[in-house]
Amino acid sequence: MADFADETPEKAQPSGRSRSEIRAARIAVDYFVIATIYLIAGMAALPWLTTPMLDYFYQPRILALVHTFTIGWITAAIIGVLYRYAPALGHKPLPYPRLLAPQLILFLIGSSGVISHFALGSWSGVWSAAIVLIASLILFAVNIVPCVWAGVGRGIAQTGVAFAVSFLLAAATLGFLLALDKSVGIIGGNLLDNLAAHANLAAIGWIAITVCALSQRMLPAFIGAMAIDFDRRRWLVYALGGSAITLAAALLFAGQIIVIAAAIFAALSIVVFVMSIFAMIPGRRPMPGWTAPHVAAGAGWALLAVASGLALLALGGDSMIGAHVAVVYGAAGLLGWFGNFIIGMSYHLFPGAVAHVRSAKGWPSMKFAEIESPSGRWMIFAGYNAGLAIVSASALASQAALAEIGAALTALGTAIYALATLRALSFAYRRQPPALRP
Repeated sequence: MADFADETPEKAQPSGRSRSEIRAARIAVDYFVIATIYLIAGMAALPWLTTPMLDYFYQPRILALVHTFTIGWITAAIIGVLYRYAPALGHKPLPYPRLLAPQLILFLIGSSGVISHFALGSWSGVWSAAIVLIASLILFAVNIVPCVWAGVGRGIAQTGVAFAVSFLLAAATLGFLLALDKSVGIIGGNLLDNLAAHANLAAIGWIAITVCALSQRMLPAFIGAMAIDFDRRRWLVYALGGSAITLAAALLFAGQIIVIAAAIFAALSIVVFVMSIFAMIPGRRPMPGWTAPHVAAGAGWALLAVASGLALLALGGDSMIGAHVAVVYGAAGLLGWFGNFIIGMSYHLFPGAVAHVRSAKGWPSMKFAEIESPSGRWMIFAGYNAGLAIVSASALASQAALAEIGAALTALGTAIYALATLRALSFAYRRQPPALRP
């Protein structure tokens, strides 16, 4: 657990580390910057796309927006976290640091290509860019999986990371095939079922398993919870992984009865995970910082995502009410659940990554409070979550104008967060902190 606790070193001596070690230290921050920029782009577009989203979610611009959040923000942020902490989990360095630069370049080309071609409505552009993105993700897996492989089956974090990376590759490959199908017609079946299979491999298999595995390991140190034997909870990873595989396979190949059973299994797995999170959060004891409130809010949004997902299964996504429930499902799952977890945990993880870079370069050290100021975090929490609540309620009530106001409020809270985050991350690229300037 000490690997994930806050550290505030007073001095940092020149480390004398090799260029490859410095590159490995810096890559996490590079991804955090990319993730934050994608977050800004997605939130800038969200208020303008809220009304079209309520009309129907399966539109080129809406698909571009969703992938801005899923690939651009969430996946980039998780990749950065894993580059930073997978070596600590396995107690071994990244095996192929020379792959970091080409992997980053391919990720930028692939992710921006997928998103921009979705917006343009060019399916050939989407699947062409997806090939580049998959190549990037393979290079990422080549570096990450060896770090955690020895702990698979024993530690929850190591097991979860290995499982999640496998699901990431599976989700990306299925997404490529779905885009290619638009050009050459290689996949049969129902469009919405195929799309749901891809979404569940990504959301449950990749994102939820990573969030589960790392939160079980890190959160007790971040929120002042009592120590737990987190590795004994690795069955949560197996439950989420099994539900993701079962639900995706059922949507692609099976009948409605099996899909319903698989969806209930997935819902129960997520509910159990949420209960484990609530069990960690301190009761009446003071909660340090804003990580715990974001995590608690994220857990609550996860329950709403489960409920709206089951409702969407019953209603179908091709009806008007189903389309509105799909908006709630996306807002609750992607932004409410995953977004709150990323924001809350970034308050600890991002300054730690910056401090690590500064130490690797031998630059003057900075305390965490100097890297990222805690002021204004209540506005981030309130604006972000209140706006999502307004969007969700307005979607169900078919009130597009009110939904736009909620989206603008969420975007405002996000803007405060993003500007503070970019300022904090900038200290990994400049030697002298402001306090030390003449």
